[in-house]
Amino acid sequence: MKFFSPTSELKELLLLEHIEKIPDTTQKEIAKVIDGAPSMVNVYIDNLEEKGYLLRDYKSAKVVYYNITAEGIKRKNYLSITYFHELLKLYRLAEQNIENFLRGLEAKGYEKILFYGAGEVAETILNVIKGRTEKPLKVLAIIDDDIKRQGTQYLNYKIISREDILKYPHDGIIITSYTFEEDIINKLREVDYPENKIEKFFTK
Repeated sequence: MKFFSPTSELKELLLLEHIEKIPDTTQKEIAKVIDGAPSMVNVYIDNLEEKGYLLRDYKSAKVVYYNITAEGIKRKNYLSITYFHELLKLYRLAEQNIENFLRGLEAKGYEKILFYGAGEVAETILNVIKGRTEKPLKVLAIIDDDIKRQGTQYLNYKIISREDILKYPHDGIIITSYTFEEDIINKLREVDYPENKIEKFFTK
């Protein structure tokens, strides 16, 4: 994840979830799951065992099973719901920013639009549109320059090329790419697309 460095609570949650699913896991696997140093895994396990959240079961000198306890499951569920609650608050903040953007488009009279860029930005905006009770905006298709993706579906929307733009009567194109925003504008200029019908999500 780009925006979250694992806290001790998140590492605890990830570790408990992991051993619940795979009791015969290795310390190397645990280190990868919690994004921690292998040398610290024993410290995490000792701490959780001391709190009564897990028990070591030595099958042999080299094989150890890590069994989550009833208290461990209770702790895991608490951490899980707390983590989800915090993520939900962040999602609602992002959702409001997208909603403000969509209302701005509607205020300009947009009804039928195309997206340019079939990636995570388009996916996020489409999910917000899908969740709206009133849906005056209709996304007709998604433009993308990747030839391999053209003609396929992305979240039930057809991916088209720049050459197909005129096949879809629309009010404007929304650029849903952060990295290639300027490149996309230049490519639309190459096909003489009206600049007053280009809307950028990231810049005004």
